[in-house]
Amino acid sequence: MNKKQEQMMVLLQDLCLAFIINSAATILNGGFQDVGLYLVGMFMAFAINYIAGIIIPVNLCGSAVAKFFRCKEGSFIFKLVRIFVINAIYVTIISFTIALINVGPKIEVFEIWWKTYWILHIVGFVASVLLESGCVALAKTFVKD
Repeated sequence: MNKKQEQMMVLLQDLCLAFIINSAATILNGGFQDVGLYLVGMFMAFAINYIAGIIIPVNLCGSAVAKFFRCKEGSFIFKLVRIFVINAIYVTIISFTIALINVGPKIEVFEIWWKTYWILHIVGFVASVLLESGCVALAKTFVKD
């Protein structure tokens, strides 16, 4: 993939993950009660995810960890390790930031955040594994060489 295709793929993945993570967090916190709040949460998740992806070289981090564990580049296990690390970075940043926004800078924020973190990490990891190939193909369709 060229640089523009990769940027498009990241944008598509960020949109998908914002929807999935925000939906899972909404369900974990009592369900859908207000469409406006849900949409605000999704926008926040997308914005936080996208900005984090610009600042942090998550793909390089994920690949570096997979290489550290001597996973063969291009293998399925390499992909799983890389996605696990990328997802851990994103879900940690998104979920903690949104918890901080919703709860405020109180000591309880850690407890509230930790209650849903692992579930959101698993949901995000599974979604990322399932979505990556489709996002790559869609990005290549949208942005030609």
